[in-house]
Amino acid sequence: MKEPFVMLSKKTFDYHLPPIPFAVYCYLLCCRNKQKGCYPSRRTISKACGISDSSVGRAIRELENAGLVRVTHNFGDGRQRNNSYELLSLEADTPPPVTER
Repeated sequence: MKEPFVMLSKKTFDYHLPPIPFAVYCYLLCCRNKQKGCYPSRRTISKACGISDSSVGRAIRELENAGLVRVTHNFGDGRQRNNSYELLSLEADTPPPVTER
């Protein structure tokens, strides 16, 4: 049986992501559905990437600030259930935003 794979745009490298946000972005790419979204838990992401839950949170914020991911916080029964992650398209003609580190 063939192993599934994802394709990564060369444009991703223009964002100069540090290793942890890059790993989280790649994992989200692996999880996304046909509508370009996914909803893995922080715990699932941290186990898959071999990082802490707090590192996942920082990486997600960095991906949001870079314009690579849109996060939706989903609630039910008066509490947060999960987050949904929409992977945004990388425009060929648009430079990535400049972020301070």
